[in-house]
Amino acid sequence: MMDFLLDSAQFPSLRNGIQARWAPILFAPISGSYERLVVGVAAVNNDGFHLELANSLHRLHCFYGENAVGVVTAIQIAGDYLQADLALRSQEALTHPDTAVSGIEIGELREAEGRSLKDIAESWMAALSSLYDLMDAKSAESSPPLLASVEADVSGDRLPFMVCDYVKGKRAGLQHHFSSDLVANNKRRDKRDSQEPVVDYSGSRLVANFGTLRVSALSRSFELVKLRLWDLDTVKVRERDSMIHRQYELILQRPNKFDPQVSDKQHNKLSLALQELEEQADEKSLRLRPMDSVEQIGEHVLTVEAA
Repeated sequence: MMDFLLDSAQFPSLRNGIQARWAPILFAPISGSYERLVVGVAAVNNDGFHLELANSLHRLHCFYGENAVGVVTAIQIAGDYLQADLALRSQEALTHPDTAVSGIEIGELREAEGRSLKDIAESWMAALSSLYDLMDAKSAESSPPLLASVEADVSGDRLPFMVCDYVKGKRAGLQHHFSSDLVANNKRRDKRDSQEPVVDYSGSRLVANFGTLRVSALSRSFELVKLRLWDLDTVKVRERDSMIHRQYELILQRPNKFDPQVSDKQHNKLSLALQELEEQADEKSLRLRPMDSVEQIGEHVLTVEAA
């Protein structure tokens, strides 16, 4: 599957509208391959920006099978990060990109006119990307991306709810620092909207997401945990000029190394997953903190906030 960039003279945007600059967001899913996917278009001017992302990522499942989960997650992470970076640096985020995911490139910045930044981005996405459906975008009834099914598979993780309940029971005043869906104990957690990062806990001294690495579904839980890691980084980037200094931690519950229900092979896979997550956290100056139980995690939150 190959998306080719068109010259602006071949596909001009609507005339007599606002002026802007736009650039394609490119992703090479296989290292060393010439294949590049257009996964987004960003349009910017002095009044703001609009980032239009691929809305038919489920199509990747036909090409990459089980590996599509990782590809979709990487694209979603990159989109979230770029959205935050555009809000901070506007056009500079395209001319001097600081991408969150390897394999992501920003294409040539070009001139365009259109009714709005959104129209410019949508029209170029429709022209350039086989992972985008303009009708779905216009009707706001797009097919759910593969990542949505991944989140649905593992969003039943009760750990964030249990940590919230534990901390509330010990110190009720911290309740308002947890996300509203955790406090309300919603069985189905609110989905991300407008590409806003998901954060479980945002306190005065600690910003944290909680997740469980499941040996029975390690690859899927790993991908969701990785996404929560980049959610934390998005928040950290947004707050980098803040006078408030907080710890940013991804706190995991993982099987105890002495758990007789977990085989040596499963422990080895779990160790590799933790190592990869820790390396990614280190790259962004985040903290990965594996723990054994809800009580241990809850006490850690209480200790940090009491410091």
